[in-house]
Amino acid sequence: MKINIEVNNLKPHLWEMVSDTIDFVRIALEECGVEVRVGVNQLSSDILNLFFDQFYTDPSLPLKMKISKVKYGLVCTENISTDGIWNSGAEGMTNSSMGKFQIAAENAEFVWCLFEESVEACKLLNPNSMFLPIGFLEGLRPKFSFRRKDDFDIDFLMCGIPTEHRKNMTDALAYEGYKVCYPNQPLPIYLRNSLLERSRINLSIQKTPQHRIISVTRICHSVINHIPVLLEYSGPDTIYSNLCLLSGTDEFVNKAGLFLNETDLTEMADEKYKLLEKKLPMKSIMEEVINTTWKHR
Repeated sequence: MKINIEVNNLKPHLWEMVSDTIDFVRIALEECGVEVRVGVNQLSSDILNLFFDQFYTDPSLPLKMKISKVKYGLVCTENISTDGIWNSGAEGMTNSSMGKFQIAAENAEFVWCLFEESVEACKLLNPNSMFLPIGFLEGLRPKFSFRRKDDFDIDFLMCGIPTEHRKNMTDALAYEGYKVCYPNQPLPIYLRNSLLERSRINLSIQKTPQHRIISVTRICHSVINHIPVLLEYSGPDTIYSNLCLLSGTDEFVNKAGLFLNETDLTEMADEKYKLLEKKLPMKSIMEEVINTTWKHR
């Protein structure tokens, strides 16, 4: 079985932002024996083509592929409710955005949802939709060298799309005297990983105070690499929130300091690694998802 992972539906500045997500899906497929190639403009009518997110560059491409009998699957990377609200309204998505996603989902062979909350909404567009949780993969076992305490020159690291809220939170931590790294711009993966290796705690700060999203790829990548995650979140427990240190927005700076100074971070990282490995073995999950949703391989 072969699969093309295509990124030409996304604008180039987004390629780096989805690279972790693509890696998780790619490696899970490969561990299931699928031959995967990742590229741009390499559509094939002979094998399945897999896309992530919406078709920003050419919204008509799904219809063109249907007419040309090019089969494709879609990975839904966002939290969508049945009334078409994206990420609890925090993203401000327009009706046209939902319309573009609807066309893509309806014409896909299947939709794999990275958020369980999105499955019901996607099933309304495409009955062959299924939850694909990001999880533990052998191929993503720690690549970082053994980390000694004197290797850490960063207390808190925050990477991701730059926002005012994230800057305010990291500035507040720096004001308290902590060694904080917030590049305030998207980073290539090799640079992000280099910073992670030097960090005591990886921060997962919401884009805005209105967001309540759990960044599953950020969390799983960090946990697999034995780096504790502090998640800004005050919602109901999930398997992913249970992998993190948690704090609401108002007490975030105070709790961050307590976690840094009063938690055995090495023990905590080992515990969360074992929990992820046990609860979310992504290879076996991917095998079930493939067997359920892709009958034509």
